[in-house]
Amino acid sequence: MRITTKRGDGGKTQTCKGKFVPKCDLKIRVCGALDEAISFLGLAKAKTKDTATRKTIDSVQKDLFRIISEIASGGKNAAKSVKPVKSEDVNQLENIGNIMERNARVPFSFVVPGVNEQSAVLHIARTVVRRAECLISELNKKKKINPCILAYLNRLSDLLFIMAVYEEGKPQPLRL
Repeated sequence: MRITTKRGDGGKTQTCKGKFVPKCDLKIRVCGALDEAISFLGLAKAKTKDTATRKTIDSVQKDLFRIISEIASGGKNAAKSVKPVKSEDVNQLENIGNIMERNARVPFSFVVPGVNEQSAVLHIARTVVRRAECLISELNKKKKINPCILAYLNRLSDLLFIMAVYEEGKPQPLRL
């Protein structure tokens, strides 16, 4: 399979179902925002020295690919090997966030990103996840989306905030 096909030169892209849609289609924008979040998380994973943080980010990246698959397929006929996001996934994120929050110095005011590179990248990923969440919320008005996806992204942005703050201070090694 070739990467360069030139089929998208006219401003359209092909969906997983073979249909051509404008590149500005809401579903395409959602998948693009999630892909962007995955990439920033990859950078964050490469920057952190904390093993537990790296492991958590890796798991989240895989979950975001599952979400992309579910969104792209409309929740139907997603790759057979791809499980939809469920409440257990949301609970797992929340539990990790609770553990990390106990180990982070979470401020009671606005946080200005940029204390260090690791935390800054996590803040960028957080804002991209928030954008994806808003786009999915808009998509949900047009076509019913698995409610666990919105809950997952909401918990994920919370977790990324906590992770960013943790990376800023790192009071002690994290144990999950």
